[in-house]
Amino acid sequence: MAKILFINANLYGHINPTLPLVKEMADRGNQLDYFCSLQFKEKVMETGAAFLNYSEELDEFLKSYRPTDRHPFYMLMEYILLYAEVMLPGVLKLIEKNPYDMIIGDSLFGGPFFLEQIIKIPVVSSHSSFAMSQAPVPASMMVKGIHPQLDHCYEILERICRKYEIPVPGLDDVFISKANWNVVYTIPEFNGSALSDSSDYLFTGSALGKEIDTEFEGFKDKNGRPVIYISLGSVNTDFMEFYKMCMKTFENSDYFVVMSIGNKCNIDQLGKIPSNFYVKNFLPQSTVLKQTDVFITHAGFNSVNEALYYGIPLYTLPMVNDQHMVAKRVKDMGLGIIGNFKEINTINLRDGVMKLLSDKQIQENCENISLKFREFNHLSNVAATLEKISKGQQ
Repeated sequence: MAKILFINANLYGHINPTLPLVKEMADRGNQLDYFCSLQFKEKVMETGAAFLNYSEELDEFLKSYRPTDRHPFYMLMEYILLYAEVMLPGVLKLIEKNPYDMIIGDSLFGGPFFLEQIIKIPVVSSHSSFAMSQAPVPASMMVKGIHPQLDHCYEILERICRKYEIPVPGLDDVFISKANWNVVYTIPEFNGSALSDSSDYLFTGSALGKEIDTEFEGFKDKNGRPVIYISLGSVNTDFMEFYKMCMKTFENSDYFVVMSIGNKCNIDQLGKIPSNFYVKNFLPQSTVLKQTDVFITHAGFNSVNEALYYGIPLYTLPMVNDQHMVAKRVKDMGLGIIGNFKEINTINLRDGVMKLLSDKQIQENCENISLKFREFNHLSNVAATLEKISKGQQ
């Protein structure tokens, strides 16, 4: 039995994909402590892991952080580095007080890149999105002196390295966060890149096949019509005008539309809901996707993986961070199309759905990758490998 510390963030997209693996590890008799924010306590404990709440310092940072500028990549790097600077002291105290055999850290918010150089026990990097061999920006954008926010990133990085007496890496190394061992929550074919063939990367595939097969009561009125599922995830969902436009686009159509609007919009403010719509603040996504024909999505990594498991063509509307990379991968593999969220209207939304429902090649591609997802369930293999790593046998 191994004693393992799992370090994660306060984001659904980073925590949810890890939970099947955590449960698998716990079911095999391993003892796991899961360090994250309080809102995920119940989910974590359902896996059999013990929940460890964030430190007061980290809570305060999350409440008070303000970026020094708004450059998309530099702002993300600034947040990652400041987060690590605040998080590492508390985590290192935990490690000092507990005889952990292994640390698993979220690649962006669990500090594996730094921890691997600071401590002596095995460290695994947990990649909640694509595992990458390079940062998604050209090298010319990582040169000191070209942008004040980038220079601030280097200042934070150098401060961390001085404190822990470790070599100063490149910012791209911190972003990629490659450790000696890495876990990725998808299949190699969707991740792409040469990393997919590397023994340093452990791909879990999907755990959806283990879910209980339940009927979704929202489908009782679909009457054989094609189902369109609309969801922009669980974080950035305050888009009332978009939801109203979706209703205008598909009301009185031959489609049955299931729409999740998140907790930042009030359903009553939508006005009259068309008879062919089923709208809720939250929906059981994997259950809905099982009977969906087209998924209109923000291109979150986990949502797209779920959809591909069920072979659903995707209308992607990426907005931030890795969503643009995910949407591009979907398009490049012929699994869906990309829309511009700022330019979306009733015409291109309707036309995009019609294309996805009629394009035989996209449908065939989705069926093929669905088969690959269903055949590739390596949770138990990954868990067994992690156990060997924790014992120094790998």
